[in-house]
Amino acid sequence: MRHDYIKYEKLSGEIKQQINKYHTSISAAKSEASLDESIAEWFENKFDEWLMQRYGKHEGPGRRKHFRLDVEIPIRVIDTLIESSSDDHHAMEFVGKIVNISRGGLYFKYSRPIEISSIIKVIIDFSDIDKELNGVEALAMVIRTDKIHDHDYGIGIMFSSIYGANKEKLDLFILKNLSYFIYSE
Repeated sequence: MRHDYIKYEKLSGEIKQQINKYHTSISAAKSEASLDESIAEWFENKFDEWLMQRYGKHEGPGRRKHFRLDVEIPIRVIDTLIESSSDDHHAMEFVGKIVNISRGGLYFKYSRPIEISSIIKVIIDFSDIDKELNGVEALAMVIRTDKIHDHDYGIGIMFSSIYGANKEKLDLFILKNLSYFIYSE
């Protein structure tokens, strides 16, 4: 099976068309809606839904709310704020490797398990891929831990607190890299 990668220009054209349709509908409802406001609202409220409809898994247990990008970038777990049942509340700094990422969370490989429901503080380092996007800091809850091999675990986290410039950097990273990861058959 051959996959043709979508070019950035085509993807951005499709997104632009969706934003224009959204802006037209918003403008009809409230007369003072600016295009900038419509763009911000579309990315915040409609972007993931549009991606999943176009390129995501549509049914079954694997259906996701956010489109995931397969990447290999470093992640640092710099603190465990709440561990579910362990008395081990010491600060730590470990490095892992992100396997995939979305606006809602990520999955990474790590040298030790982290208990489900733990709240951790992470720094995602996009600088190897995009020099303009340095570390993104977020609080996240561990929702999955898989043993892959001895001393190799897969950890799924859901972002619980990522705001301001950090959220903008994450959104920009995902938008800029979509054309490399979305393909059509």
